[in-house]
Amino acid sequence: MTKGTAETLPAGIWKIVTVAILGSFLSQLDATVVNVSLPTLAVELHSTLSTIQWVTSGYMLALALMLPMNGWLVDRVGARRLYLWCFATFTMSSALCGATWSAESLVGCRVLQGMSGGLLVPMTQMMIARAAGKHMARVLGYAALPILLGPILGPVLAGTILQFASWRWLFLVNVPVCLAGIVMAALFLPDDSGERRVRAFDCVGFALLSPGLVLFLPEESSNPVHI
Repeated sequence: MTKGTAETLPAGIWKIVTVAILGSFLSQLDATVVNVSLPTLAVELHSTLSTIQWVTSGYMLALALMLPMNGWLVDRVGARRLYLWCFATFTMSSALCGATWSAESLVGCRVLQGMSGGLLVPMTQMMIARAAGKHMARVLGYAALPILLGPILGPVLAGTILQFASWRWLFLVNVPVCLAGIVMAALFLPDDSGERRVRAFDCVGFALLSPGLVLFLPEESSNPVHI
């Protein structure tokens, strides 16, 4: 591919790609940002380590649970509208996580955050594919880097926040970034409401997915260690 061809990519493609990457990046970042913070959260919330671990496990389970629903929801609601809803829910749940008062309330808010984040990830690839067209391979090459950096930067960001600020900023730091993402999504994502269609939803399969995922979790110790 020549340099001239590289310069002919429309600016609109990069705007859509930037918005799409932001959602996936935040979702991946929040999957790891809490890992190094579990002992601190257990102390601050007066909980046991086995209970506080559900702050991470609940997020990951909720994220995985929502992945199969992406295609059905996009067909039913539309990619642009669903992305805005998910971004708004992710913003609200991040704020709620920062305002929690107990381990149980934090786990509940993290589940809500994981549900919205689980829809942001697959929609990233779909929106990039729609926008890039024949340039998809090249655009995905650029888009993969920030998405892959999310899980790596999570522990680094968490360590920095815990050193200089309250643990609540592990979640509150998402809020201004998410608000900017919502504005960008409203401005740059194309309206696809005309492409919506209704199709059947596999309720039985969806109901069995969550219990099936729980079976793969390691068994908790019968004597939890108190922090």
